Amino acid sequence: MKRRFDYHAGEGQDARMIGKSLSERHTLGPLSPERAVAVLTEALASQAALLVEVRAQDARMIACLVVRADPASMRLCRALGFRVKRGGTGVFGLLGDDAAQLLADLPDSDREWLATPCGPRETKVFLVAGGTALLSLETNDGKVVIKAKGR
Repeated sequence: MKRRFDYHAGEGQDARMIGKSLSERHTLGPLSPERAVAVLTEALASQAALLVEVRAQDARMIACLVVRADPASMRLCRALGFRVKRGGTGVFGLLGDDAAQLLADLPDSDREWLATPCGPRETKVFLVAGGTALLSLETNDGKVVIKAKGR
């Protein structure tokens, strides 16, 4: 009897690692603005209340949204002082000044943006979803507008 192995190389998270260097496997690069807005829009259905709760604590707070945590996301969250499970999605908050210090690899303009308090109807989001992005949620007349901060 002949054995056959079917690895499904085109499926799942491991397939995204094929052909990548170790540094690419262990760090999170920036998400494209379009991808970041799409991920946040999808996550709002289950995470909106938690994002608002973080912002309600203080205008200086940044809502950190982790979506479908992979090993690199888990390492980043651990460096920020939070534990997430592989595949997990959740929200935690950081003061903008603290986030700016902890995320020292970000460009100066991004760290300044994190340290600046939110506007009256704004929630700043640090998205971690197979990459990272900075986004702003603004609510006006019951409508939510999502803007990605360019890097």
